[in-house]
Amino acid sequence: MGIKSQYIYNKISLLRVKNRYLHIILVPLYSIFFLSCEADNNDLDESIGSIYGVVADFSTGEPVANANVSLRPGGETTLTGYDGIYEFPDVSDGDHTIIVSKAEYTDLIDDYVIRIKNGRRMRRDVQIKKLPTSLRITDTNGSDITFLDFGSELSVINKPFNIFNNGTVSISCSLIYSCNWIKFVTSISDKITPGQNVTVNVEIDRSQLKAGNNATDLYVISNNGSNVLKINATGQEHLPNVLTMPVTYIDGTITPWCNTFHARVTEIGNPAYHTRGFCFSSTNLSPTINDNRIDVSGTGIGEYSCTYWNFPPNTVKYYVRAWVMYGKDNKIQYGEVQSFVYNDVL
Repeated sequence: MGIKSQYIYNKISLLRVKNRYLHIILVPLYSIFFLSCEADNNDLDESIGSIYGVVADFSTGEPVANANVSLRPGGETTLTGYDGIYEFPDVSDGDHTIIVSKAEYTDLIDDYVIRIKNGRRMRRDVQIKKLPTSLRITDTNGSDITFLDFGSELSVINKPFNIFNNGTVSISCSLIYSCNWIKFVTSISDKITPGQNVTVNVEIDRSQLKAGNNATDLYVISNNGSNVLKINATGQEHLPNVLTMPVTYIDGTITPWCNTFHARVTEIGNPAYHTRGFCFSSTNLSPTINDNRIDVSGTGIGEYSCTYWNFPPNTVKYYVRAWVMYGKDNKIQYGEVQSFVYNDVL
């Protein structure tokens, strides 16, 4: 065998040896790889899924926040968010059900089976029903009512209604309103026991009513149900009325050059007047606020007056009358004219 032939033979032999060792090394590696794959496949048999959904009100369909949702089996619990959504993110394969509970609602034991398989994500929406309210609003005859109507009669300013507890437990109750023409509402300090009637009186201030229909809500809030009572009243549009009273004099020798004007408001009007005063002139027989104007603080029915010091000591005749201003456009209603002559010595 030549040198070249011997060299080729040696290379082939070396390759055979390397292949034999490579086979010895790779066979265990193949075994480890296949065992690892088999282990991974076994892990997939224990897959993890999730369950989620929305809890809504049975009557309104609105989401129910802060409802307690429990998962069976296992007993894991969670709360719904403001949008009514709940979720259990790590749920093993198998059959599951949920229980939903919330104050003022009937507990829901859901019998629908939620089946998790191969780590699937499953949705289950449910609705829960509110418990019957223990709070009823009735009239004096015991009939349920939703509003109090005061009408347009000026003498009608008080109306009663009843709060009745038809439940099995005592309730605490509060009345909430925001309206300037509701003058008074009876407060409820004690708990209302089952079967008890409590009378509430509502008093209105008709002077605060706008002309036409006026409506507002009175909220009756309790720890077991709430209600709303609508209150209506009709305001009549009429002008305010003011009378100009005779001017009184103060002895000029004691307090010189002053006179006191007097007026009486007999009707505040609707809309009610908001500003009042006097006006006077020595040349205009029917003075207006464009002549000489005096503003006097205050509102409401009754008398008001003002003492004025700036009259000179002479015998000039003056004319004065009271006025009130009302409405958004500041209309003026005047009283009749009174005349007087100032003398510094009476």
